[in-house]
Amino acid sequence: MVLEIYLFIDPLNRHCYDAEKTIDKISSKLKTSVSVRFVSMLNIKILNDVAAHREITNFNHELPFNMVLDSKAASFQGKRFGRHFLMDLQRELLINAEDYNDDLVLGLAEQNGLDCDMFREDRRSQLAKKMFHTDQQMAHEMSVKDPSTAVLFNSAVDNSGILIKDYDYQSLFSFCDRSIHSAKHFEALTRQEKANPRIIKYPLSF
Repeated sequence: MVLEIYLFIDPLNRHCYDAEKTIDKISSKLKTSVSVRFVSMLNIKILNDVAAHREITNFNHELPFNMVLDSKAASFQGKRFGRHFLMDLQRELLINAEDYNDDLVLGLAEQNGLDCDMFREDRRSQLAKKMFHTDQQMAHEMSVKDPSTAVLFNSAVDNSGILIKDYDYQSLFSFCDRSIHSAKHFEALTRQEKANPRIIKYPLSF
């Protein structure tokens, strides 16, 4: 039995950064029973919100998109590489107030053990851009409107998932742990009325 967690993120949102650390901690504690994917969300509303409440210097509207492409390039060498690279980049920009530039990005790639030559080739590749558009399609298919939303699927329960917002580490860890050891309560939730916005279908774009 495997629990799949899709976390929808705005890469320049501090709340998303905290949510990513929470999900990564849960994944590490539950180990092989959990598959995690960070799904980027970038649209006009999110970009305007970032610009209005920016926490970094030298902001431009291409920055979040470039961050996503960088993380996609890192993820081509392994999903965990992609997640940890992105969180390290967010830490430098959001917490340490560093400027985004090639030296910073390539330095983090090296620190994370990436093949830097491959990473350079992939950063602005058509495949990275295609994966970005796949993320946007996935957010649409799952009817996710807000960053830091998590969607969970249990491999033992058909194709229905649970959408979760406003969680903390302990509550989400408890839910994930129960779902892995017994699918009954997860299945019961997915059998609720289809009109319930918490119940969604497995994404076609994945």
